[in-house]
Amino acid sequence: MTTRTATAARGALLAALLALGGTNAARALGMNYGYEAFSTADAVTWVQMCGTWGKDHQGTYRVVHAEQYAQSFLYVQWMTRDANGSLRAEHTVAIAELDNDHAEISLSDLTCRATPRGIVVTAKADSGHDEKLRRVTIEVGPAPGQYRYRAQNTR
Repeated sequence: MTTRTATAARGALLAALLALGGTNAARALGMNYGYEAFSTADAVTWVQMCGTWGKDHQGTYRVVHAEQYAQSFLYVQWMTRDANGSLRAEHTVAIAELDNDHAEISLSDLTCRATPRGIVVTAKADSGHDEKLRRVTIEVGPAPGQYRYRAQNTR
């Protein structure tokens, strides 16, 4: 093997190792879990229908709380009724600030209330990263997928 070929091979090997290391570093930041990850009933701990959306308020919001890996995951769905009257999700959004396997946030005292523009979900949030207790407020709607997340320290 020539020096030029050996250098190229080392460079390719180094690039491959760096790429693998970069992939692991990205995973260290955590993975987001979609709603489909919680298809078993034992993972879902709270479901609430709350408020209406859409033209003539024909749709309903559904809030789903699940627990896995000792933390909370929260989803909001824009629900409608089909021709048979069965509910189906038109759109589902994961609350990205919570739905990460490294967030280590556990929610309690969840509430949901309707507003003229959508819904407001509130909860106590206990963080596994520090000893702070927070109050989380999530304003949802009116457009599908639209939400605003806010957290306030309470102690």
